[in-house]
Amino acid sequence: MLETIADNQITITEDGAFIPRSLFGHDVELTETLRQVGVLSTMNGQTIADPTEPKSKPIKRVEPIDLSLELNWLKAHRSEYIGQWVALDGERLIAHGVDARKVYQAAREAGLLSPFVEQVLPTDDLPFGGW
Repeated sequence: MLETIADNQITITEDGAFIPRSLFGHDVELTETLRQVGVLSTMNGQTIADPTEPKSKPIKRVEPIDLSLELNWLKAHRSEYIGQWVALDGERLIAHGVDARKVYQAAREAGLLSPFVEQVLPTDDLPFGGW
């Protein structure tokens, strides 16, 4: 089955619809044309979403987490804990040690639901000169 629609612009075959680039950006006209020939009605028994209709669920925005206190603490105390894992709550050290799992567990036991845990690595004091 081969059907050409709208002045040879859209071609419908058994494999689907072939849409020329010139029609991209014309969503309403394109959607209506595909709906008229039955391409947008169903696929495998499921209705295909119409891109011109508004979405039913609004996007839920999550506030970003401010880690500035933790990062400042790391900057100030890096030399004391090099090679260890630290769990922080703001500027407060909750736990530290070489085993990340134990440090995380100690922070959870201290009541933190989502503790900030990071391995303290030495800073590279040599500047990178490039190639």
